[in-house]
Amino acid sequence: MPSAAFHAVFGPHVDRMEPDYHLWHVRVSDGGEADLYATVTPETLNGFVISRFSAGVVLDLVMEFARQADAVVLPPGCPALLAAETQRRHLPDEFQREAVTVAGSGDIEGIFSTC
Repeated sequence: MPSAAFHAVFGPHVDRMEPDYHLWHVRVSDGGEADLYATVTPETLNGFVISRFSAGVVLDLVMEFARQADAVVLPPGCPALLAAETQRRHLPDEFQREAVTVAGSGDIEGIFSTC
């Protein structure tokens, strides 16, 4: 994935970094926050983990990143979250049937409440 998408979406919200742990802490306009663990090179990142995250704007940012990076979100125990329906064909067979296309935080919160 392009590191430029990571910086464009999350960069304005980073309030603390811990480079030894590849941690990027973000705080957003609705008071939400999240810990992002990512190894970001000048050109790419292979993936990242988000933990201790709040609902709302943080989840909107996750989906904005997914759109810009043409990435799929794989939350444990839930269906794959697609930024666009065209991504479904790139998923392994076992993920394709249950994957859902989401627009933002409202969709994600609804999905998380059922899995």
